[in-house]
Amino acid sequence: MTNALAQSSTEDPGRITVVNISPEAPHERRIPLNAGELALLAWDCDACTVDVTGNAITTEEGALNTFNIAASDTTEVTITVTSSTEDTLSMMVVAPIDEAHPTVRPAPGEIATTASIGVCDPVETCLDAKTGTLASRIGSTQDLDFRISGHLDSTNDEYIVIDVQAGDSVEWQWLATTRAISVRMYHQSNTAEQSHAAIHAADAGFSELAGQPPNAAWWTAEEDGRFIARLSSPELGALWAAHVMLHPAADTLSLVDTDLRYGAEVLGHHTREVLFSWPDVEALHLHTRLSGATVQIDQLMSDSWVKGTPSVLGPGESLTVHPYPETTVGRLNVLNTSVFSIELLRVSFADKDGLEAPAYRPSSLEVNNTSWPLLNLTSTTNGEFTLAVHDTADTYRLEVDGWLDSIHFVQFTLDGDVEGLEAQLWDIDQKTGEVLLTDITRPVGDTLSIGLQVGRGTHFVQFRFQNASEATPHLWGEDVESRTYTVQAAYSLIDEGEEPWFPPSDDAVFWGGVARWFLGFLFLLPVVYLTVTLRRSQRFARVLAEQKQRLAWYTARLDSGETSVKEARTDLSNVLEAVAQLDWQEGMDAWGEERLEHRTESVALAVWQVDTRLAKTEGNWVLVVGVHILSDAWELAALRFDAPEGRAFEVVHVEPRFLHQGEELFLDQLHEGHRAYVVVELEGPGQHVDVELNGRVGGEPFAARMPESVRRAGQTS
Repeated sequence: MTNALAQSSTEDPGRITVVNISPEAPHERRIPLNAGELALLAWDCDACTVDVTGNAITTEEGALNTFNIAASDTTEVTITVTSSTEDTLSMMVVAPIDEAHPTVRPAPGEIATTASIGVCDPVETCLDAKTGTLASRIGSTQDLDFRISGHLDSTNDEYIVIDVQAGDSVEWQWLATTRAISVRMYHQSNTAEQSHAAIHAADAGFSELAGQPPNAAWWTAEEDGRFIARLSSPELGALWAAHVMLHPAADTLSLVDTDLRYGAEVLGHHTREVLFSWPDVEALHLHTRLSGATVQIDQLMSDSWVKGTPSVLGPGESLTVHPYPETTVGRLNVLNTSVFSIELLRVSFADKDGLEAPAYRPSSLEVNNTSWPLLNLTSTTNGEFTLAVHDTADTYRLEVDGWLDSIHFVQFTLDGDVEGLEAQLWDIDQKTGEVLLTDITRPVGDTLSIGLQVGRGTHFVQFRFQNASEATPHLWGEDVESRTYTVQAAYSLIDEGEEPWFPPSDDAVFWGGVARWFLGFLFLLPVVYLTVTLRRSQRFARVLAEQKQRLAWYTARLDSGETSVKEARTDLSNVLEAVAQLDWQEGMDAWGEERLEHRTESVALAVWQVDTRLAKTEGNWVLVVGVHILSDAWELAALRFDAPEGRAFEVVHVEPRFLHQGEELFLDQLHEGHRAYVVVELEGPGQHVDVELNGRVGGEPFAARMPESVRRAGQTS
């Protein structure tokens, strides 16, 4: 009957196989092996039978087995594993076994064949603490580079030669052996030999399949030369296999650009030097993983190294080191440690904004006070007394903003363990730096609070132990728990003071001048315009005074067709303002002699009839009325055009524009010496109109009426 072979799940097809087997699915493996060659077989199962080319071997329940395979004249050895139940088989095969190792230890300086072993460089390629062990882990693809095997078939020991340089470490990791076996290292230079006392042994039947931590040991070369590995067994015929790794001496590791606040891991063998940046307000925490280590922390101060004291840490132990003041760089030295994994972490003990509050206040105003943390007067601040570095007093800076001579009240309350503490607050003169007022308070019950009235500017508050020596009975740098606290700030304005005046900057002065000149020029433009307009009007008025008979002139030009009605109306509007600048008599002459006029002691009136063609509406009566105030002032002055018979007249158009209603035209206020001319267009059928000026003079009603009615001209002249 032919059995179906189990499907294997293989870690390493060349060395280790892990498969599930059953009565219906045994496992079969063929090993190429020449005549006279040996192979090492190890397996682990609950209850299975291993058949090696006809030699059946039954495994007891829970047993771990190793077996020598010796080939006779065949080129292939078949291994068949069967089980009467569902089972999991782990199998390791090392073939062929190397039997060419010398049995005589070479003398120092003697030429000998050296073994070719794998190199772990950098160390992270073989070492990973996350696996739970610091023994090197070799992948299946690199197995042959690191694996060495042998056969002790006589009473003589075997020797393996490994070339090394000073600082190199050799790691020996047993994989399997059929008999009890041990390895011992000798280091040889060209002239001398040194024996290492440590012996690394493996029991008979040992196999890495046992699921135990790797069986590893390390040796380090103190100088250039070679290691001689001596393999011994109290029994004949021991077959063995091991991983042998060379770990070159590690160069200095620089973590200067690494932010250790997020942590970093240092791996290595024997010794290692690590440089890292180290602010003097951050403590360094070291923690060993899986194995102990001997460490020394040095500190760089003023370009000189201050060496620390070596500390021996056991597996899983921690060490905290605080920096000296003004430290900038640290150096971790791992000393004489076979293998190590150390976690580094920087933890800040600064009080605020990355600053450690000094134990004193500035001596004068000239001292740069930016190294004193600034307390926020509207929020809380967390701080601590780092007792490990004898930090027993914290001084903070507070900035009070306000106007000149303003008065402010500030209060600070310390939350936390306030036993044995006290607080002091200083009001500083901002001109001399002298202390104007200070106050010291101690806890009342579980509360420590201090308040003071201060002026604007920079002041200081300090929290401290009442007895610093009692709080720090330990040596500087010892890992002592810190005392943390929280500062609650309160602020109120007592007196606002006087608003300060600050001189303008040069730029403000320059651009202010430019703006003033520009605005001044803009303000002068209306004046220039009015001046030009007034002069132009005065010249026009002189021309009118010389021409005279302006109304007749319009009629003549309209008759001859030299001008249009629209042009004549526009010119008439301009003439009104120009004629008003002439003397009263000159103005009347400028309009023409055909007029009615009336004069009293306080007012003079004159009326001219205008060519009806200049009316806005055909058939309307157009008049020019002149008013000259000789004395007193008129208020609420109005011209009234009264129809002596028939329907009343209505004022329908006025130039220049004045308010009018019905038969009245409102002139408002007229002062002494005032001269005004208006063109009035009347609508109505009447042939006569009486013109009168009404108003108030000296608070009394007053009127001036022309004694003769104006008779409408029958025809256009």
